[in-house]
Amino acid sequence: MKASHQETVSEDLAIQQFIDQLDALQPCAQQQNTARFQKMYPAIERALSRKVSQKEVVSHLEKMDLKLSIGGFRAQLKAEQDRRKECGDVLPCSLCGSLLPHKSHTEKGSSLATAFNNKDLHK
Repeated sequence: MKASHQETVSEDLAIQQFIDQLDALQPCAQQQNTARFQKMYPAIERALSRKVSQKEVVSHLEKMDLKLSIGGFRAQLKAEQDRRKECGDVLPCSLCGSLLPHKSHTEKGSSLATAFNNKDLHK
């Protein structure tokens, strides 16, 4: 049996309404915050590499409607660092050219520490 033209049109309209409803859905607040953090991540890493305190960064993020505790900030930062590392999306430091985030200066193998240790200061 063939469906009537009217039934087909009615079904097409119902499907289109469903598609429109799906298109109108927005991500939850947490997903929006994650997306916002990802967009700001390069600037966050640059600030941290300049020794801006995490507390100060969190305070500025709050002004951008991204409310995070220090612990939440650290968790979000680590998650984004891991995600970018996995994707090969690394950032160079604008000051020294090494990859961000900088390793601890006391940690052996740190790009910045190595640069200072290898610098010929006897010239």
